[in-house]
Amino acid sequence: MNYLIAANWKMNGSKNFIESYFSSLNIKNNSEVKMLICPPDCYLDDINSIALKIILRGAQNLSTESVGAYTGEVSDQMLIDHNVEYVIVGHSERREYHNETNEIVANKFKRAIDSNIIPILCVGESLEQRQSGETFNHIREQIESVIGNDMINNSDRYVIAYEPIWAIGTGETATPEMANEVHIFINKTLNDNGLSENNNVNIIYGGSVNSNNASDLFEMSHINGALIGGASLDVNEFTKIYNIAEEINNE
Repeated sequence: MNYLIAANWKMNGSKNFIESYFSSLNIKNNSEVKMLICPPDCYLDDINSIALKIILRGAQNLSTESVGAYTGEVSDQMLIDHNVEYVIVGHSERREYHNETNEIVANKFKRAIDSNIIPILCVGESLEQRQSGETFNHIREQIESVIGNDMINNSDRYVIAYEPIWAIGTGETATPEMANEVHIFINKTLNDNGLSENNNVNIIYGGSVNSNNASDLFEMSHINGALIGGASLDVNEFTKIYNIAEEINNE
């Protein structure tokens, strides 16, 4: 399976930043490794006008509704109008800061699937849950809240991102073995729910990924890429991570 290397810029960026970023970004047109950039929504047009066509466009959020009096929300069609191909749903920051429940995340996931936008479902445990042995139960619940109502319907047009909350922006990262163990469990959870034929689903890792640990992570059997926050804001660092994935993919 080819890797997906995704950048989540979060609430960072400016027009000058974007111009500088893409003037320095150099990737091969024929690479089988996918690069995805998820900027703040207000800069999607800038990405469209500057970025190479081979770079995939993504959004960081979408509304559960398609239209209406929902101040500050962005609909699926609005994202499509900006050439968005992927959207992040269920990120731990949205779950925590905006009180997004599993039900809300599931509705956003379904909205994306129905609109032919590929959702990146984020799952992950807190440090307390990790220490109390609740990692697998918690992640199973997060996944089954989405797939339990036939929301996927055997589509492989989705991505699952394992992001241990305790490793996001902290400088800490799960060891490659720890991360791979969870990725194997995610794959088993999909299989247990009748999705065993979905062998094209990328299961990617997020949590303080950088060029120093990327190789060890990508060498793992069930890690198919990365969702990268802070390191994606440094174009040289992000390019290094991408090139590492490309080297491993070509081995």
